[in-house]
Amino acid sequence: MKLALTLTAAVEFALHYGAAAKFAVFDVDLPRRVVHRRLIVVPQASEPCAWPTLLRAAGVDLVLVGGMGARARAHMEEHGLKVLLGVPMAAPEDLIDDWLSGRLEIGVNSCDGGGHGSHVHGEHNHTGHCHCEP
Repeated sequence: MKLALTLTAAVEFALHYGAAAKFAVFDVDLPRRVVHRRLIVVPQASEPCAWPTLLRAAGVDLVLVGGMGARARAHMEEHGLKVLLGVPMAAPEDLIDDWLSGRLEIGVNSCDGGGHGSHVHGEHNHTGHCHCEP
């Protein structure tokens, strides 16, 4: 199984999918042990609609993210990607360790996914919504 974690350009956890600059991809074996980690750089930060294709091409099955709009989530699921929303802000390695051990405490989607106006969620701005076709 491969899972991806959203990262900022500074390689910190990106709380919101749309704020991701890259993804850490972890290859996990069945006893839930990390086998391999590598970074996938997203082609352009302004084109998140291409990210599901990029992640599936890397063999990703599950994406861990704090928040994601409904249209972006539907787009991910159309590409066969499962999405775990409500992942809290923490160091990427801690989040993966917690997920692997079953201790990851999931909260609410940090981006409710409703029709976004223009507002700020901590580290990112929402203007409009995901333009991905669901």
